[in-house]
Amino acid sequence: MLSMEEIESGSHVVHRNTGLRYTVVDVSVDEVLLSPQSDPNMQDLMVPLDLFREEFVSSDRYASARGRGRGRARGRRPAAARTMPTGPKVKGRVKKLVPDRGFGFVRGDDGKEVFFHRSGLGANDYDSLSEGDIVEYVVQEGPRGPRAENVRAVGAEGSA
Repeated sequence: MLSMEEIESGSHVVHRNTGLRYTVVDVSVDEVLLSPQSDPNMQDLMVPLDLFREEFVSSDRYASARGRGRGRARGRRPAAARTMPTGPKVKGRVKKLVPDRGFGFVRGDDGKEVFFHRSGLGANDYDSLSEGDIVEYVVQEGPRGPRAENVRAVGAEGSA
């Protein structure tokens, strides 16, 4: 739990469950105003102080805990997956899911199949996907070839 000394304007914090990074903009008696660091399209977030203290950790503390004692974790950015993918959005249909391993494949309207990992979706979005669902995504070059990032279900309004 964050202490009151760690909550000040300009501090960098990370949500424990989603891994999303925020900057503390303002702190009042009962609320904290946060600004997202990764996506300029996301809106600022007002969080009740008690919830903020339970759900968020200091970025420096989070980085050093993830670094498992390797020393220089402070200030180091995680892998490139933390940056928001850019490029044209592609619509497709989930062809295959491997739930126990956290990945799947999507076939785009162009007929190309692309790998995706649960880390390329929102926190709970992977668990709500099913084979055949229509999704929208951005194709990025991954370590082993093309990879779908920022995958999100778009429902039945489109067709693939």
